[in-house]
Amino acid sequence: MKYLFVVLALVIFSCQNDQNRYRLDQEKMAEILVDIHLDEVKISRMEIISPDTNLLLYHQLEKATLKKHAIDSASFVKSFDSYVREPKDFIKLYERVNEIMKDRKKLNESSHR
Repeated sequence: MKYLFVVLALVIFSCQNDQNRYRLDQEKMAEILVDIHLDEVKISRMEIISPDTNLLLYHQLEKATLKKHAIDSASFVKSFDSYVREPKDFIKLYERVNEIMKDRKKLNESSHR
């Protein structure tokens, strides 16, 4: 019975490591998420009534953002899922996303002066 617990613990531990193996580093993931959120803002400002059109535009912009960052959608989803499964890492990730957004806002404001 002891061996069963040891084997089960090893399997669980190896699965967790396998999930994190595909995780993008925090900085790259944060940069991608910032761009995706900015894409969402662009779409919401267009005031398009049709949800289907909004979704279509979102997918096109997301595809372009992932291409810009040289990552495929499956890798992005696996990485995002990995962060979601680790709440502390997810919070740190979004703290970084917020920092980048603030920095970009300051840069944008200073360039318009």
